[in-house]
Amino acid sequence: MKLSKVLVVGILVSTMVIGKGAAVEAASQSEMVDMIGEEMTANYLYTELAKKYPEDKVFVNLAESEARHMEALKKSAARLGLSVEEARPADIKIPETKEEALAFALAFEQEDIDMLEKLIAKEEDARLKRVLNNLLKGSHSHYDTLKKAIDKGLDNLTCNEGRAYKNRADNQGQRGGRGQGGQGQGRGQSANGSQGQGQGQGQQGAQRGGNRGNS
Repeated sequence: MKLSKVLVVGILVSTMVIGKGAAVEAASQSEMVDMIGEEMTANYLYTELAKKYPEDKVFVNLAESEARHMEALKKSAARLGLSVEEARPADIKIPETKEEALAFALAFEQEDIDMLEKLIAKEEDARLKRVLNNLLKGSHSHYDTLKKAIDKGLDNLTCNEGRAYKNRADNQGQRGGRGQGGQGQGRGQSANGSQGQGQGQGQQGAQRGGNRGNS
């Protein structure tokens, strides 16, 4: 009986030691390479579309957002000691028309969302999980922007400093701008379509209307 108790105690102690010493499981090197490659591909896609359609600023802002996603993942990989030098953008063909480009980009963002959700579900490293969740929010924002562009047309989209997008028709009669703390300053569009500038304090500061937030 005494021997049994000793064995049981020994097993419990061993389990506790192993549990405390176990490393938190983070994304593997291949997973990080795949994720960064995905962001590289998105950045390449939007950069090329921005060159092809310079009048549509949405593509420029999406490209910049993907570049930030890429850098965030590279920093996470460096912190975890993972080499991601093998990461490369996929060999994709840039769509011929805007309609095809929007449909392709929408499908690509959905693929990105699916990939991130799977990784987040099993990720144990808290810091990397926060990064992945931020990327997921950004991808959802991109998806919503592209969906709106498909539904309402690129010509009806306008962008602001926050990388959020709003349909011009929805902005009629409202004033949009930037605000910080109790002060706000902005440029907006009045109900009759004329441009105006405003500056004020507290609630007089121009507020962002309908923004989804930075991606």
